Order: sequence, then C-alpha cells, then structure tokens
Amino acid sequence: MPRYGFAIDLKKCIGCHACTIACKSEHDIPVGVNRCWVKTVEKGTFPQARRLFFPVLCNQCADAPCMNICPTGALFRRRDGIVDLNGESCIGCRACMVACPYDQLFIDPNTRTAEKCNFCANRIENKLEPACVSVCPTECRIFGDLDDPTSEVAQIAMRESVMVRKPEKGTGPKVLYLGADESVIRPEIATRPFMFREGQVLLRPLGSLEEDPDAPGDARVDYDMPHKKAWGFDLALYLLFKGISTGAMFISALLWLLGDRGWLTGLAGPAVSVLFAMATAVVLVIDLERPERFYYILTRPNWSSWLARGAFLITGHSGLATLWLFLYWMGWTTPLVWMAPVVMLIAVATTGYTGLLFAQGLARDLWQGPHATIDLLAQAAVEGAAAMLIAGALFGDTTASRALTLTIALGALVHVVFLLVEHVFAPSPTLGHDLAVKAIRRGAFARLFWFGAIGLGGVAPIALIALAAGSAFATALGVGAAVAALAGGFAWEYIWVEAGQSVPNS
Repeated sequence: MPRYGFAIDLKKCIGCHACTIACKSEHDIPVGVNRCWVKTVEKGTFPQARRLFFPVLCNQCADAPCMNICPTGALFRRRDGIVDLNGESCIGCRACMVACPYDQLFIDPNTRTAEKCNFCANRIENKLEPACVSVCPTECRIFGDLDDPTSEVAQIAMRESVMVRKPEKGTGPKVLYLGADESVIRPEIATRPFMFREGQVLLRPLGSLEEDPDAPGDARVDYDMPHKKAWGFDLALYLLFKGISTGAMFISALLWLLGDRGWLTGLAGPAVSVLFAMATAVVLVIDLERPERFYYILTRPNWSSWLARGAFLITGHSGLATLWLFLYWMGWTTPLVWMAPVVMLIAVATTGYTGLLFAQGLARDLWQGPHATIDLLAQAAVEGAAAMLIAGALFGDTTASRALTLTIALGALVHVVFLLVEHVFAPSPTLGHDLAVKAIRRGAFARLFWFGAIGLGGVAPIALIALAAGSAFATALGVGAAVAALAGGFAWEYIWVEAGQSVPNS
C-alpha cells in the first residue's frame, strides 16, 4: 500500500491562491468553505516587515482522529491509504471537526454532510497529480509516495529538514513543510487582530493570543479561512439534560437500595430520568445536519467512536429507567432491588462516556485528560439531586430532602474545587490549553465563569443549604439551592463547550 504525501516548499510559495481555486473547481466546493487554502502571516515592522504564506490541507494522518471519532464509519481509509469520506453514511454530527487538529473538515452547505481533502483520489486513480499540484506556478508542492525511495517527495523527506503541523498530537501527518517559520506552522502563537474570509472581516477568536502593544512586530495573521466551530449551545443543553437524567436515576436506585421505597425514588426520580433522556435524544437528533439519518448511529456503528458507544449507553439507560417505571407502576417492586445495581452502573457509564467523547476531540486541548469525566460525574449527581428536590417540593414529598440536599452540597463542593484546581491554580500543559483557560479566567467567559459556574454552581448552593439547616424555610432554601446549582452547572457546561473551541486551529 502506498503512503502518499506532500512536501511543500514555503520559500517558493507566492500566495497566489491558485491551489485553492483549482481545488474548488475540481470538487465543486461551495463559497464559504474550503478543502485547502493559503494562510497569510505578517511579521516585523516597516521597513523590515515580512509576509509569510502557508498552504494548508488535509494531512492524511497515519492515525486519523477523524476516523476514530466518526460514529458511522463515514470516514474510512482506502486501499491506497488515503483517508476519504463517504457522504452517504455521514449524519452531520460534526464530531470529525472537533477531532481534526488541523481544521480540515467542514460541513458542505449543499449536501449538509462533512467534507475534506482526499488528495484528489479521483485524479490519482487516473495517474494524475492532485489539482493543487498541477496548477502551482512555482512548483512549491511536491506529491508522491513517501515509501517509494525513487519519488521526489521521499527524497526530500530523507535529505531535507522538514516540519509537520502539531507533531505533539501523534497523528503521523503526511504533509511536510520546508522552510516553515514557527509563527505560521503553530496557529496559536500568532495574534489575530481580525481576519478575512471570502469578503468577510471577522473578529478574532475568543481564545487567540492577544496583541502586545509593546511588540508591534510580533507575528499576526493577516488572511485565513477557518471553518465554523463544530459544537455550541445545543451541546451544553445535551450535557445538562443527560446529567439530570443519569443523576436522577442513579440517586433513585441508590436510595432504593438504602431502604427508601417512597414515591420520590420509585416514581418521580425515574420519571425525571426518562423525561430528560428523551430531551437529550431530541437535542442530539435536532443538532445533526442530517437528522433524518439519526438511526445510522445504531445501524452502522463505528465501535472506536465514543459517540457511537454513547448512543447505545443512552438507549440502554433509557430502557432501564422506563422498565423501572413500569415495574413500580404495576406494583412489582421486588425486581427493583435486583435491578438497582445494574441501573447505577449504566447511569455512571452513560454519564462518564461524554468525557471520553470530548477527549476524542483531539483538536481541543481543554478537553483532553480523564479529569473531565470525574467532574461530569459530580455534576450529574448535583443535577439529578436538584431535579428530584424540585419535583419533591412541587408535589409535597420531602422524605428524601436531607439526602438530596447533602448530595447537592457535596457534589457542588467537588465540582467547584475541580474548577479552581484545573482552571485557576494548576499550570497548563500546552499553550492551546493555556489560551482557553485565560479566556475562561479573565477573558470573554470570565463573568460567566466567576458569577455563574463558581458563584451559582458552587458557592450559592452550599451557602443556601447551610442556611436551610434547622430553618423554618428549609424547603424554600433547598429549592433555591437546587435552582442555583442547575443554573451554575449549565453555565459551566456552556463555557466548557465554547472555550474549548475558542483557540484557533488553522
């Protein structure tokens, strides 16, 4: 099997954009999105200013993160080694976009499915060079088989000092650059006062490096065509709804095992779980670019994807919660004791898989690591207990209030300690992570973080629950704590989704 790759000599690139136009013409790419383009970075001050051109395209990774996360196997490796995309299998979940560290996947507005560079596989099959290579006037692009020692690209790789984009991601990129300045190959170290994209002037990404007025000659991006962020408000809703659903079911099963056989644990908690599991599914389906294909994730699953695994976990969790409701309603409560441990295990798995899914979003440094899964479990406990406490107050059942308020207080404490340690006190492992954290602590997300995530999500519930002890207004204060916890939890979930994607990737 060949190992096709590019060598791009940046000393020869003149920024003519012929490659971009040829690619658009060859593959009928709509306006506003691009398979390949040329980024422009400026450095220095007059008269020593320089303009640097940097062509970007799919890196055809040896270990392609987009393939790993795609839930339906729409992204696949051809027999000739090229990673390609089958639009007929794509559901438009945009997970591949958060997985690609090079910002090379996008949604085609015509087909509403994912799209990417495939090294012009259609031309390679006919012994032709990729379109971008054939039109390059300076021949700065060299294409060939990296495993063929007689090919020019393989000889360049062996004898020249070449660089690749983001080697620390371990993807094994096959696009090699000659003469690359660090400011063009590392998108996070150049400032972005504003940028152009096909006739538009865009504000800088919220997590990009800020300009230093004392260093006017620092590298700054002058022209770029980044794709839209993949996930947004809908994913924050998904996190909230799923947290309420799994948390309520876990707590109901746990209290049932501990001897609480009341209406709240037998009916209300599981009912809340089923309701919000349905809401979770609705949010996920509506969020798809091709919602009519939602069932592909169950009929064509790619088992390396946590999105596919999660779909089955959510389905199993919903089924068990529904079965619990049915058995309780029929008065067959004996099996619930046997079911409870299984229900708790599935609830934990359904909560925790999201941390592993976001970690598969390799492009986003803020989402990497196992700590997010631990925090998601704490958040689910808070959100589930809060929803059950509100339901109990509405229907006059306060039998489990003490256990629920204690769960909210302990969960909120764990959550706020995690936020402070992870995003305030601990050093960042990468510059991308540091830029995202700075946007959270003192940038665009600072007010929502300190007043919403920390204040409402941590300080307020603990303070209200402490005041409720022995108070005549214990129920009202408990409900207030529950509402604050839900609002603060949602604030953090929104920040986590948005700030993770705020650092430039192209």
